[in-house]
Amino acid sequence: MGEKLTPQQKAGQKLRQLLKENNISQEQFAKLFNIDVRTCNRYINVGINKIDVLQQLADYFNIDIEEFFED
Repeated sequence: MGEKLTPQQKAGQKLRQLLKENNISQEQFAKLFNIDVRTCNRYINVGINKIDVLQQLADYFNIDIEEFFED
């Protein structure tokens, strides 16, 4: 079995899924949120640990913030 993901890692995986489902590249996402592409990459691969970022993402994708932490 794989390692258990931290909540931050789950959020990063959910972001990866949302970008793919919405056909948004990391570069496009970075421009939309006025962040560096490296920051976007870190969110996806390391995780998201800032509640304000999660809330902005939830608002943008029109989902509940809790969805970032679901299995």
